[in-house]
Amino acid sequence: MTSFGDGLIAFILFALLNVFILSRITATAAPAERSFLLRVYRWTLFLRVILALFLNAYSGEAGFADMFWGDSSTYDWGGSILAMKWEGTPVVLPPVLASASGYGFYYVVGFIYYIFGRNQLLVQLLNGTLGSLTVLVIYAIARRLFDVEVARWSARFTAFFPAMVFWSGAMYKDPAIQFCIAVCIYCVLRLNEKFALKFFVFFIAAALALMTFRFYVCYIVVITTLSTFLLTQRRGILESFFVQIIFVGLFLGAFAFGVSRERLDQQRSLMNVGRITITREDQANLGQSAYGVGFDISTPAGALVALPMGVTYLLFAPFPWAIRGVRQLLTLPEMLVWYWLMPSLVRGLRYTFRTKFRQSLPILAFATALTLTYALSQGNVGTAYRQRTQITMFFFIFMGAGLVEKQRRKAVPVPPRNAWATTVAARR
Repeated sequence: MTSFGDGLIAFILFALLNVFILSRITATAAPAERSFLLRVYRWTLFLRVILALFLNAYSGEAGFADMFWGDSSTYDWGGSILAMKWEGTPVVLPPVLASASGYGFYYVVGFIYYIFGRNQLLVQLLNGTLGSLTVLVIYAIARRLFDVEVARWSARFTAFFPAMVFWSGAMYKDPAIQFCIAVCIYCVLRLNEKFALKFFVFFIAAALALMTFRFYVCYIVVITTLSTFLLTQRRGILESFFVQIIFVGLFLGAFAFGVSRERLDQQRSLMNVGRITITREDQANLGQSAYGVGFDISTPAGALVALPMGVTYLLFAPFPWAIRGVRQLLTLPEMLVWYWLMPSLVRGLRYTFRTKFRQSLPILAFATALTLTYALSQGNVGTAYRQRTQITMFFFIFMGAGLVEKQRRKAVPVPPRNAWATTVAARR
């Protein structure tokens, strides 16, 4: 638990940062959208702050920490070791800090601890701020693809869905991953409209940061967005091709500068199908909520057999009839709402394919690729539920589109079946 003094420092820094963010919303948002954005951002922050305080207060209790604090203890320990090393204390750094993936958040925590001391609440509040900023980015993406109404529904879902709230309340890296993914997608949408250096820089920065948090998600973002870049351009073919060559060249240069050859070799070994199979089997065999035990995804045929169950569990677990323990029971209300929104998701996707397919292609390609990746690589309900948030924040956009499309259909009066006869009679 964070001390009162450290907690006061955390809230002062948190307040200063968010006063600046709120001032930027006020200064840059359109008058018709400003009130909604300010309101939803404040409520988003409020929920995450309350959760952060609750989790921090009980993080010292073993049973509670094991159930809800989770990886936060690992990042707290690794960050403190890094801060001690930078302060000159002779300590041995854990191997995870030199691993191929996941090391980035340790450095974020270590940097905060080095500057402000071991302040867990400060990290939690910064995570809450990142989660709230992600809501704004999702709103901006939906606004550019569709309209204000769809954007508002997308923001509400991202802000208030329990899974999105929970992972922003403790010391997890998920808010940073979600934010980086959302920024990359938004920048690609803007670059599709018009090449601007600032959006390219933001894309590079977010992608390289994502590389340190979860490298394979970075690869999926980059490959899907760049591969669809040419198809979604509003320019002529030659100009689009020229812009894409520049884009890819500059990205590869930044990538080569930002990622060492040693880490690339480690990542290549981890992306081996055999290694993924072992990881999946470990989750399935050791997890308390395992699924897909016995599937072999090392061959195309085995992957195809495992895929339907993997997709089903990734998108719909934990199932209400198979709930085990308190943590899964707490997800029940959210899962019921999630199931209720499925028709809206289908309707929104159908509308998107019909009217916005080219513009939304980067999102569709990314969401499909990451869904298939997690469907094959996950073997535990809890892990799948957690990883799903990286995809569902884009599903929220299509759900919003489906809801708005349904409302608009209801608002349009349907002419009676004998309308032609009535019109003829009236003319007579």
